[in-house]
Amino acid sequence: MENKIFEPHKSSIGNLDANVVALIAYLGGAILGFIPGIRYVAFLVPIIIYVIEKDSKFVKFHAMQSILLSAVGVVLSIILAIIISIATAAIIHSGGYGALGALTVLSLLIWIIAIVLLVFFIIAAVKSYKYEIYKMPLIGNWAEKIALK
Repeated sequence: MENKIFEPHKSSIGNLDANVVALIAYLGGAILGFIPGIRYVAFLVPIIIYVIEKDSKFVKFHAMQSILLSAVGVVLSIILAIIISIATAAIIHSGGYGALGALTVLSLLIWIIAIVLLVFFIIAAVKSYKYEIYKMPLIGNWAEKIALK
């Protein structure tokens, strides 16, 4: 499925065009991923699309890639939230200003990660709308293996 361009076709979901359904899989994960409290379930939109889609391997691939990208975002958010909590506790209990500096760097890191994930979501969404396969680094091959089973 290396950089393959699919012919326009319909999805089994509501008889919509497959590129629109793939686009929804990415946008659902990306938009919900930036809403506090809901970001931890942002992968539900692409999961629902992946489970419901019966015919289009194109849609299944893009939905799985969106699931994996959302999962990476959730895992990184949880890890950074734990580290920030520890740094905050260190500031409160010891009055250490070094922990405050670490907290600032971690907060900046969260924004950088969010922007990088958003860029990947946007690139993949645009490619999927053009009926193109875009395999993201690290997760693209994994998504292909899972989706094409």
